Amino acid sequence: MALIVGSAQAQAGSDKAIKISPKDCQRLVQHIPSADVAYKPGVDVRGNPVAPADLPGQARITAPNEITFNLTLDLLKQYGVSSESPLAPSGEATIGTVKYDIAAGRLTFNGEPLTDPEQSVLAAGCSAVIAPKK
Repeated sequence: MALIVGSAQAQAGSDKAIKISPKDCQRLVQHIPSADVAYKPGVDVRGNPVAPADLPGQARITAPNEITFNLTLDLLKQYGVSSESPLAPSGEATIGTVKYDIAAGRLTFNGEPLTDPEQSVLAAGCSAVIAPKK
């Protein structure tokens, strides 16, 4: 069964309907693994307790939830000003801020999503079609 996206007229059989195969739908929808396959510290795949792999006294690093960086433009270099100039090193101008939400897989520039709106609509439609039945 293919997903047909478009207006009511397009879905009624007009030549303007967009037909997406189930295989292509799966490519558009982000995979979210079920909770029962997620890593669980201290237990093996059968739920039996196991010794931790961490050694005592090791440093622990907490991974960030989000990666943020500024997008800049070196104006001095852009206009041929030498790095020895008294104006250097103040030549960089911040253009905006890019953020990547690791858990959600979302990228934004100055708070605006960096996604194709049409692709988002198709992915939402595909999610409804290929969602697992419970």
